Amino acid sequence: MGIKPIVEALKTPTYSNGWGGWKPVQWKTNSKGEEDVYDFSVYSSNGIPTILPIIQIIMSRDIPEMKRWLTILSQWKFKRVITAHLDCPIDNVGPKEFVKAFEFVYSGRNEVRFCDEDVAFLRFAEETFLNFAVYKTDLGPLRGINGPCGL
Repeated sequence: MGIKPIVEALKTPTYSNGWGGWKPVQWKTNSKGEEDVYDFSVYSSNGIPTILPIIQIIMSRDIPEMKRWLTILSQWKFKRVITAHLDCPIDNVGPKEFVKAFEFVYSGRNEVRFCDEDVAFLRFAEETFLNFAVYKTDLGPLRGINGPCGL
């Protein structure tokens, strides 16, 4: 943060990896020396659909309504999902696979398949400065099921 990224950008004036060498974030490596590649492999999980953690925070606020909505969607016949964000369409995803992405609704826990460090900022924001903006969920705070990444 601060002026350090700008100083680093001036040392590496290429545009292939950030703006003039400047990156808005610095990747950290885990204990195995893996960084964004590891995070992406956990996130992509061979194309299995997932809910973005920030969206899960919102959806976890009304579990009965989520269950009602998922019950309706599970009765539809479809084989492709077109998302509002990220890469799409996602082929070979039917009602069963779609509903499975919302496992947190049925598990009773506000867990995501990411490392806990990946959702730590959202959890911190929810427990501090965003505390006034959203109401609590019975599922508890957002947690990564893969435990710590070792960053």
